[in-house]
Amino acid sequence: MRITIASIILIISATAIGAEDTPSHFDIPEQVLNNMTKESRTKLQDIITKAQHGDKVSQTVMGIIYLNGLTESPSVKDINKAFYWFNLAAKQDYDEAEFYLGQLYHYGYDNTTPNYRTAIYWYEKAAEKGNEQAQINCANIYQFGPQEFKNINKAKFWLQRAVQKDNPIAHANLGIIGVQENNYDEAIPHLKIAAEKGQRLGQYNYGTLFFNGHGVPKDIQQAKYWFEKAATQNLPIAQITLGQIYAWGLDGNGINKEEALLWLNKAKNQGSLTDKQIKAIISKKTD
Repeated sequence: MRITIASIILIISATAIGAEDTPSHFDIPEQVLNNMTKESRTKLQDIITKAQHGDKVSQTVMGIIYLNGLTESPSVKDINKAFYWFNLAAKQDYDEAEFYLGQLYHYGYDNTTPNYRTAIYWYEKAAEKGNEQAQINCANIYQFGPQEFKNINKAKFWLQRAVQKDNPIAHANLGIIGVQENNYDEAIPHLKIAAEKGQRLGQYNYGTLFFNGHGVPKDIQQAKYWFEKAATQNLPIAQITLGQIYAWGLDGNGINKEEALLWLNKAKNQGSLTDKQIKAIISKKTD
């Protein structure tokens, strides 16, 4: 279960602590205290007290606070303090803290570059405990990460663990592997489940099966149906594909430049197309 801190509307200004320091106290600015409800103050102090006394869940919440900051008030982001609290909880074999450590190394922090090896280490520790998101993220590195870490068999292993919980992302990514391996008997059921569960990449890739007639009868209308589902969830490639279908009349209904521009401009607004590229599509210049 993902920990959230949405109900905490406070700001913490703590004394500086390094990775090996023990925090001595938390100084909450008076002006912030004055704007806090009694309930919120009590909730925050309870988290702090429990974290300082070794409660792994509260320690992880403290890590999240320092990782993401709080919505109301100046930022309290401090990556060193986030690492400090996540590491304390991870030493107690808490999968949520292990997942967050994996995420920090996976995506990098401040000006550091990703450390995939260490990310995998923490993800797998959490994944082995059944942490669903860690299973997905670990598989993501093995499936889509740098070449030296790619391992489709390991990706499948963790995706299959997540699929046991009917995770739509796991279904979508197993479907992608099936397509890449030309194993449509494997790909189709996974993509269908992901698409029906509303996972936008699953919807797009399921649509491509119908668009190309791979493993299923070619059906542009069915393809367009799933592309639109994904496009309405702001998936640029789906928006571009829909734009091409309408610009070139691929659905058998003739050219519809107005509808084509609608979708192409949505992709442009996300930085996935330029005006020049849109003009080329509309004019059928695909080179």
